[in-house]
Amino acid sequence: MDPIAEARPVRSGVPDADAIRALRVDAASRTARVLAHELANYFGSMRTMLYLLAEELGPDPGAREDLDVVVRTVDNGTRLVEALRRFAHAPSLGAGPSDLNTVLREAEPAMRTALPPGRALAIDLWHGPLPVLCDAAQLRQLGLDLVAGARRAPSGGGRIRVETGPAPDLPDGRPAALLAVHDDAPGLEPEAAARIFEPYVFDDGHDAGLRLPTIYASVVRSGGAIGADSTPDGGTTIRVSLPLAPARAQAAAR
Repeated sequence: MDPIAEARPVRSGVPDADAIRALRVDAASRTARVLAHELANYFGSMRTMLYLLAEELGPDPGAREDLDVVVRTVDNGTRLVEALRRFAHAPSLGAGPSDLNTVLREAEPAMRTALPPGRALAIDLWHGPLPVLCDAAQLRQLGLDLVAGARRAPSGGGRIRVETGPAPDLPDGRPAALLAVHDDAPGLEPEAAARIFEPYVFDDGHDAGLRLPTIYASVVRSGGAIGADSTPDGGTTIRVSLPLAPARAQAAAR
């Protein structure tokens, strides 16, 4: 069963915020799956009709410009459908093992390209290997998504810092490695910060606010843990704990 769907909102008679969040994300994921399917049908039909209409239009430049506006609108809707699909079917990070530091070091040029305009990137990697139970491609995408989802600073400047290191053991007792991304742009107000991994809350022009919920779902489904701190003055820090590979797998990875 999906680890997200297995969450329970009450443990020992006390409401558990993480479990409540997991249930909300799971419910939103089910809704997104239905919406993506229905919207894809609508936009597919619209795209076909636009293609036929383009063939019938005469040389009138005004009509062509109007058609281009509709085409761009349909393209935006299609991107929303893809974001809904990715959220509804958030991929596992795989089995690995892959060294977290090696993957991030190789992904650094792509992460710099993914930065919001005017932002700088600082990377501080742990001095030793961190073999985690994740596939390299999925781990690379995780790093890119965390950096690309950073907020746009009002001044156009600021820095995003990526760090790795040991993490506290996961709730099931397994050792873990930490991937932390700190964005010093103004963060969220307390009410929004408490719901940072829920859909449509952290919307700053990135996939209708679905990027962080998709990351959350992928991490949880991979046996990891994820948390965040965000304040208007202190910026936002996302902390991802990923299970370390067992000693035998670590030796094989070398």
